[in-house]
Amino acid sequence: MGKMGLSPLRVILPIVGTLGLMLIIYPTKNTTVTSEPRPIMETPNSADEVQKSNNGNQLQNSSVCNCSPYDFRGADQEDPRLIEYIRRELLVPPSVQPYKLARSGAVHFSQFNQSRIANEMLRGMKDGFFVEVGAADGESLSNSIFFERELGWRGLLIEAIPSYFEALKKKHRKAYAIHAALSQTTSASEVSMKANGYGSKLSAHGITVKGLPLFSILQALDVKVVDFLSLDIESFEVKILKTIPWDKIKFRLMCIEVAHIPEGKEFLTKFLQEKGYEFLGLGYLKIDAWYSHPDLLKTNVKPH
Repeated sequence: MGKMGLSPLRVILPIVGTLGLMLIIYPTKNTTVTSEPRPIMETPNSADEVQKSNNGNQLQNSSVCNCSPYDFRGADQEDPRLIEYIRRELLVPPSVQPYKLARSGAVHFSQFNQSRIANEMLRGMKDGFFVEVGAADGESLSNSIFFERELGWRGLLIEAIPSYFEALKKKHRKAYAIHAALSQTTSASEVSMKANGYGSKLSAHGITVKGLPLFSILQALDVKVVDFLSLDIESFEVKILKTIPWDKIKFRLMCIEVAHIPEGKEFLTKFLQEKGYEFLGLGYLKIDAWYSHPDLLKTNVKPH
């Protein structure tokens, strides 16, 4: 890997130990960093309570929403009616019930130590906001649950497959959740998906689900900065990233699966560099690539 701003992370393979094979990031010093405040809806006191964001918007449980029928298909990602529809009808608020996890004693749940790596890079940052795309059942191989349980983060879980999403809700995650696929354009649509292991893929013979622009969902939550984005959608990562208005949303740290993208890792890196992001390195078996925003890099991401 060539130099791009800060020296890229070193990939040390193989390393055998309790963590298995992983990307090693050497610490510079032990610091705890807290994310700056941002508007985000508060965790409810009850499942049907009206949710209020810091700017006065309200998120209601769909059971109490009096919204008129709305055909979201074709709506632009910044259409206020689409954003309100997502806020009132589709977002499931964080659970107030105790966690119900199969591995309640575990700390990290990632497949290839992604949450450990991210935590090292973010220096134990507290009270951040994550987005996990391809959240599956909310526990198995989760890259986000560590931040939620151990560091008090809030976040957003996005899952397209109905059976996975139902399982996710039963875990009682303390994050917003939405049953949807991400749109590959800047407009809302419907897509046909089917399960593929813990993931999903497009299929003409699958289940029809809502396809929503990522930016629309983040607008519904009034989120302007995402501290950790985990994007794993089996080859459509670049198409999703192309829908984002990069001047209106920032990502402190991104872990993007690159093993299956047809455009290749080099294309993705060039694209993100053009948007102002730094390439940090590759993870285990070069499955994931890591990127960060330079304006946020020095304050919250551990330099190497």
